[in-house]
Amino acid sequence: MQPKDPSDPKFVDENCLILEQNSCTLTKKAMNNPTTKGRLGKDLILPILVWVVIIIAFLNVKNIPIDFGKKNHQVVRYAAKFIMTILVPLALIHLLYKGKSDFGIYFPKFLDSFKLSIRGYAIGGPAGAAFLLIGVLGLGFQDWLGSLILSVVYLVVFFFIPKVTKSLPTRTHIVTPNNTILVFCMLSILTVIIAYFTYEYVPVISKILYYIFIVGLGEELLFRGCLQSAFNRYFGKPFRIGNVQFGWGLFLAALLFGLIHALVVAPPTWPWAMFTMVIGLTLGFIREKDGSILAAVLLHALFDMPLVFFTV
Repeated sequence: MQPKDPSDPKFVDENCLILEQNSCTLTKKAMNNPTTKGRLGKDLILPILVWVVIIIAFLNVKNIPIDFGKKNHQVVRYAAKFIMTILVPLALIHLLYKGKSDFGIYFPKFLDSFKLSIRGYAIGGPAGAAFLLIGVLGLGFQDWLGSLILSVVYLVVFFFIPKVTKSLPTRTHIVTPNNTILVFCMLSILTVIIAYFTYEYVPVISKILYYIFIVGLGEELLFRGCLQSAFNRYFGKPFRIGNVQFGWGLFLAALLFGLIHALVVAPPTWPWAMFTMVIGLTLGFIREKDGSILAAVLLHALFDMPLVFFTV
């Protein structure tokens, strides 16, 4: 019996068929593997359940049977958000996962992340003028038409973000552990304390700190750190824009990010979910580009800074 010629098309076809059959066998084994089923619970179902519990908790904070007064009510809101969006995700990551480097909680060089956030804001910041536009038109972000206009504008931002950040370094994840996230957590606690003593007299100070160290840090830790990273473990990262890999986790985390904005108020403000979901796409991409949540935290805070002065 003569050996087959590797250049023979029949040889190639037969080997492709063998590889396909082996691939199917491995896929079936993986589907029946208890470890794979465990990932379904740990990396997909449990994070979504935590998201549901957080929504329920937010809806019921106002039902605590204590009259906090105006100042203390704000402080309780700050504290509740700190617990739900910072402590809970960190506890989930530390209790459930051995390897944590792909959750974005190990911050890289601060300067690199800062450059990335500023480059993102160069295109995302001017897009904030769309809020003024819909205001001139007599609309708000809680109106469907207003939300649609904002969504289109921020979809354009999402399209250009990979282009304006292309020349900056891309990190898949940070391997070397560090405790910088704990410093940010301490600053979050300090924000609640400062709010307690100063909110009544100088609310702008605590609001600036709130949007950086509780809203920016908390929402990015929950959605881009905990949820998006867990979903990445389950779905993988089969897509690529330039040298940035991402997966269905980016889209699912952005969807949940949008929905929570609608669901934490009663009745739900569904238009709000639409444009915040689109913003979540940009934040998700920045998180994948940076290899940590730090650049996304900074960019999120920059996006929210105008709210400091609109709500004082």
